[in-house]
Amino acid sequence: MRGLIAVVLAGLLAGCASTSITGYSDPDYRDSQYDSVVVVAEGAGLERAARLEGGICEKFQSKGITCAPFNQMFPPTRSHPADEVFTALNHKDIGALVVLLSGADQSSARNIGYQTFGSANVYGNQVTGQSSSMALTAFSRQAHARIVLVDADTRETAWLGDARTEGSGAVNVTESAFASSLTTEVVRALVESPHFSGE
Repeated sequence: MRGLIAVVLAGLLAGCASTSITGYSDPDYRDSQYDSVVVVAEGAGLERAARLEGGICEKFQSKGITCAPFNQMFPPTRSHPADEVFTALNHKDIGALVVLLSGADQSSARNIGYQTFGSANVYGNQVTGQSSSMALTAFSRQAHARIVLVDADTRETAWLGDARTEGSGAVNVTESAFASSLTTEVVRALVESPHFSGE
């Protein structure tokens, strides 16, 4: 019985969050390369923005690319017009702004059956029994995001990408699992684009 329970639970928890990205580099910027960026997660809320910006910067830095989270340079307690942002980037010799725009985020939970547990006790000639059931639920989630690489000098889009992150299983639909997958693939896609020459 315990073996069956383990198999069922493994099936519910199995899988992983995975991200696929389709990107496009503007022909006028194919020769533009950047070794420093600021990352901003638009409309993500403070906690999620910190997780996404920090995760992307950590992975960029591991590849030798200077990176700063937007909220570390521009306090979220104030509004920051575009002129102020790009003037600050140029003043600090930061080549580009990476903008992460969250899109649709859908999740579902589906009941796939029940696991019943039972036990029996014998007292003399009398037998008593009891049972309980546990619902088995399958979880899935899909989230979309757009990634925009903006040249700090011209304020034009050098590269554009659409990301789709999917996961199944209770562990792999969490925010931390999705953020880890998304940040890893964003940096991979950008480093593989013509615009970065990371390690």
